Amino acid sequence: MELKTVSIGMPLLDESLMNGVPEGYTILLSGTPGSGTELFAKQFAAAGADNENVIYITSTERDEDILATMKSFGWNTNIKIVNIGAEYYHKVLEKELIISKYREEGIPTNEIFAPARKRKEKEVNFLTMITYEISKLKPPFRIVIDSLDFFLNNYERAKVISSLRTIKAHAQYYGGVVLVTMMRDVYDTHTQSGIEQLADIILEMEMLRTPKGFIRYLIIKKVRNHPEKAGIFKYDIYDKGIKIVK
Repeated sequence: MELKTVSIGMPLLDESLMNGVPEGYTILLSGTPGSGTELFAKQFAAAGADNENVIYITSTERDEDILATMKSFGWNTNIKIVNIGAEYYHKVLEKELIISKYREEGIPTNEIFAPARKRKEKEVNFLTMITYEISKLKPPFRIVIDSLDFFLNNYERAKVISSLRTIKAHAQYYGGVVLVTMMRDVYDTHTQSGIEQLADIILEMEMLRTPKGFIRYLIIKKVRNHPEKAGIFKYDIYDKGIKIVK
């Protein structure tokens, strides 16, 4: 039985994989700063915007910046954005800033939120939030989490991997696809291997400086059950986005 696939948004990369990404697969994309993982994530999201329900979970950008970037490349912006970064600021960081300001002004900590003393606020669990948002998706769908670094830096690594396993299982059951981005070479071996084990496809992006400028490489590190598909490709950025260069 032939696997049903969806486009990753780059024809030559689709061809190098399995004529696209098989439904139910989870892709892990890691990269060094400036290599283009954020742009890849947007291009991947846009590739499904016509025919799939797309959810784009961000922890580092404003909604308007995401949409403006996509429009600048002429991509479809019919996606749902879940902005964890904005939620984190309003529900966590903003409160800490207020406390710091009042402390500097000499106001005792126990008086800072005196009017709301009787109301105990429930701590926001952003892992639970994204899992819930994803559970509401109707197939066909694709999920983009850009990036996993926010969760790895704010929650126990084991809980992040467990949530990722739940998201992967949801995609497998309903035939969706998942793309998760993260920084490259910054986590311990146990964390890295735990995440890589869950991924069906592992891609890496790297940018190298040369005397004449930069050379960008995209590495196919893993394709489940197809080790022969591993390889290294050059890529560049054009007016329509990332393009694999033969």
